[in-house]
Amino acid sequence: MWWYRVLQALVLAGAAYYLIRVAAPHWPSIRSRDLAWQAGPLAASGALVLVTLAILLAAWTASLHWCGARVRYRDAARIWFTANLARFIPGTVWQFASLAAMASRYQVSMIAATATVLLEQVMLLITGLLVIAALTPSVLHAVWWQTALAAAAVLGAAGLALPRPGGRVGQWLERRLPGIRLLWSGMTPARLAMFAGTLVVPWVLYGIAFRLLALGLLGAPPGSWGFYIAAFTGSYVAGVIAVFAPAGLLVREAALIGLLSPLLGSGDAVILAAASRIWLTALEILGAAIVLALPTSTEAS
Repeated sequence: MWWYRVLQALVLAGAAYYLIRVAAPHWPSIRSRDLAWQAGPLAASGALVLVTLAILLAAWTASLHWCGARVRYRDAARIWFTANLARFIPGTVWQFASLAAMASRYQVSMIAATATVLLEQVMLLITGLLVIAALTPSVLHAVWWQTALAAAAVLGAAGLALPRPGGRVGQWLERRLPGIRLLWSGMTPARLAMFAGTLVVPWVLYGIAFRLLALGLLGAPPGSWGFYIAAFTGSYVAGVIAVFAPAGLLVREAALIGLLSPLLGSGDAVILAAASRIWLTALEILGAAIVLALPTSTEAS
């Protein structure tokens, strides 16, 4: 749709303008900055990111089991990583197209795969907002944590108000989306609570990995561990909300620079924001390469 492309271009252009405007005055200092390149923190950061990806994958695989999908972790990893990398292609259709194609290859319901991926994204958004609301008052000294808390409450209430199987709206949805009943029947309150609790962990691990990346590149940058967790989570949530930007590209970096600059200075903030994007993307590609190099379940047997 042409309007989607226009909105996407406007979002990316606005974020790019902000990044250029922030980085331009500090470009000489950015170029002359001597990076620390400390191997220990960088290795620990990379390991934590890979662990985080494994947790996200395990949570999605568990939700697939609610739908009666009996898929091996290795095969689920192939589906998940392929769809995850496809989000970098402009237009959200590609992520779901690759998800559907890979799911059908491993005899997983396309509707179940899509519904559970969307469920994970929504729950990550809610838990991310809660992490921001919990940490922001003490480490970022900003007032918008109240907005994050209110948004999480609204999204959570909306989730509780979703139509249930057997109701008029539920039956209407079931006729058009046959896989939705499978998800509903397996998504008990206890499982959903455990699912939400599990998805708090990735935000904390991502934030710790981000702090370790800062230590590895900048040496001894100021700021507490909570500050880096809150800043990373806030920027990532901004990228998730900006649905018109592929994988939150530029939007996330702009938000991260805005959060880091008051403490680190604009130069180091730009370096760290750009490095974070490159670092995370490289590790996602590494994880996908490892998974795709493994034999499939049929080959292994």
